[in-house]
Amino acid sequence: MKSQKKKLYSLSQIPYFEKVAEEELEALAGIAKKRCFKKGDFIFTADQKCRNLHILHSGKIKIFMLSEMGKEQIIHFLKPMVFFGEEILFGENIYEANAQALCETVLFDLGKKDLENFILSHPRVGIAMLANFGERVKRLMKMIGDLALKDIQCRLVCQLVRMAYEEGVETNDGVEIGGLTQEELASHIGTVREPVSRCLNRLQNANLIKLGRKKIIVHDVNSLKNLSENTQSLVPIRG
Repeated sequence: MKSQKKKLYSLSQIPYFEKVAEEELEALAGIAKKRCFKKGDFIFTADQKCRNLHILHSGKIKIFMLSEMGKEQIIHFLKPMVFFGEEILFGENIYEANAQALCETVLFDLGKKDLENFILSHPRVGIAMLANFGERVKRLMKMIGDLALKDIQCRLVCQLVRMAYEEGVETNDGVEIGGLTQEELASHIGTVREPVSRCLNRLQNANLIKLGRKKIIVHDVNSLKNLSENTQSLVPIRG
C-alpha cells in the first residue's frame, strides 16, 4: 500500500500527468514496477533495447555517452519527479546513451504496451511527451554545436549559467551549484579537468564565482550570462 502511494505521488508530480484524473493515475500506478539501484549501478547502457518508460522517484541519475577511447561526455543529470526512456515510443527502441545511479535510487517503470494504451486514452499526455522529447533533442543539438564551434571558456561559462538557472540554490553570496566535481564539469563540456580548472580560477580571480569543495557559487548570474555572450572580456582558453 505504501509503495502504491509513492507511485501515485511520483506520477502526480510530473507536469504531463497533472490533468489526469486521480483514479486513472491510480490505475497507472498499479501497473508501474518499482526498481531499486545502488550507487554506481547502471539502469541501462547504450545500444541496449529500451523496454520501459522510467519515472525517477528518488535519487540522482547521470546520463552520458562514451567515445571509443572511453572518454565520457555527460548529457545531463536527472533528479526526482522526471521521466526518461521515451525511446520506447520511437524508432528501433534502442538507448542512445548510458544511465547510471549516483546514489541510492528508486524508479517506477511503465512497460511499452501499458504506456501506449494510456496515451491512446490521454492524447494530450502523448503530445506533451513528444514536446519534451523535442526539447531534449534541441538541447543535444545545441551541445553538439557548442562542442564544435565554441572554445572551452565559452562552453564552461554557458554551462555554469545553465546550471545556475536550472538547479542553483540562492544563498547570501549568490547562486550555489553543488554536487559536481571539476572532472564531471569537464565531461559536461567535452574536455578534461586541467583547462577547466584554469578557467575556473580565472573566473574566480575576476570575482564572478567562488570555488568550494564540490560546489561553485556564482556571485552574479547576469554578469556571467553577459560574459557567455561576449567572451572577448576574458582571454580564451582553448583545448
